[in-house]
Amino acid sequence: MTAVTGERAGETTGPAVGPAELVARARGLAPLIREHAVKTEQDRRLAEEVVVALREAGMFRLTTPARFGGYELRMPDLISIIVEVGKACGSAGWNLSIDTASTRFALNAMPETALSDMFEGNPDAYVISTAHLSTTKAYRAEGGYRVTGTFPWSSGCEIADWAYIPVVHIHDGDEQTADLVGVVVPMSELRIERTWHSAGLAGSGTHTVVAEDVFVPERRATAFSLTDLVGEDERDSMLIQGSVQSLAAIVGAAQGAVEVTRQALDKKRPITYVNYEAAADAPSVQMWFAEATHLIETAQLHLREIGTALDGVPETQPMPWLERARLRMHERSAQEKSRAGVEKLLDVVGGSAFALSNPLQRLWRDISVMSRHTALNAPIIVEDYSRAVLDVHPSVTLLY
Repeated sequence: MTAVTGERAGETTGPAVGPAELVARARGLAPLIREHAVKTEQDRRLAEEVVVALREAGMFRLTTPARFGGYELRMPDLISIIVEVGKACGSAGWNLSIDTASTRFALNAMPETALSDMFEGNPDAYVISTAHLSTTKAYRAEGGYRVTGTFPWSSGCEIADWAYIPVVHIHDGDEQTADLVGVVVPMSELRIERTWHSAGLAGSGTHTVVAEDVFVPERRATAFSLTDLVGEDERDSMLIQGSVQSLAAIVGAAQGAVEVTRQALDKKRPITYVNYEAAADAPSVQMWFAEATHLIETAQLHLREIGTALDGVPETQPMPWLERARLRMHERSAQEKSRAGVEKLLDVVGGSAFALSNPLQRLWRDISVMSRHTALNAPIIVEDYSRAVLDVHPSVTLLY
């Protein structure tokens, strides 16, 4: 994918915008995003000022197809931009990753008619992806489907234009069939229940979306069957490609924590009960800060390895089980080193790091929640990798 036309929000033509310019735009938004981080957390959704700024900077068209005025960025460039936003606010980085990944999911699964509905004349459309098989049903109807159900954990739903629902069981009366359908639905046809109350990532707006007998025309649907599911060695990398974008928000937040800690040390505050005039004068503090920085730099290296490996790889192209497991291990290492590095930074700053006025504690809490997302579940990742390297096929079905 390459950067294409579309200079600012609302435009579908214009001079090409390169990845470096988009990274610079994302970095330039950091002061505004930080300024509204508390409001974002308190409101349990991105502050409207941040949403407007991201849209005007073209951040919601990073993966929009070029034919609709989007940028169609390659994975390494996409990761770099999400990292920059994540540095300023974990919730902002997370929401950006939700849009970029969800758009790519829809591009690979939905017919052109659905994509035209979503992006024609609106390259900045914000897309979420959400699913919950146990609480949703679809019924065939004339010209399409009727969908009913609840979708918890729908990050970004309050700022979204479209919801991509990748899988819903099709029912015939009270009976569940072997057929499934994926759909895209305008958010205006869905209801939101504000259920997201979390110790971290509070500003992500990960509320519950409710569909109440919503009609979805065939032009916005893709039907398939359980029999289409394939074995370990024939699966694609779609979920890995989506989760690495979420991982970029984690690594970005960890890098933001390094910046916050460095600013605290530059203030030359002393350590209580110690004779050093400034904490940064203590060799132990210097070493602890260096170790934390190195851990987070190492997380960035793992992130970069995944981005390079996925560069130009279509999400729907089959990828060998061992390679998928290897990339997920890099995801696990990146999120764990991010967490470990930030834990050391908290030790460097001390008790004042936990004041609600200190952005370090918010970044720490955000990372703690983001890194426990089910797609980044460390124990399952290690379990899968151990089987893959030994070629021991699982007795359960792992769908990624």
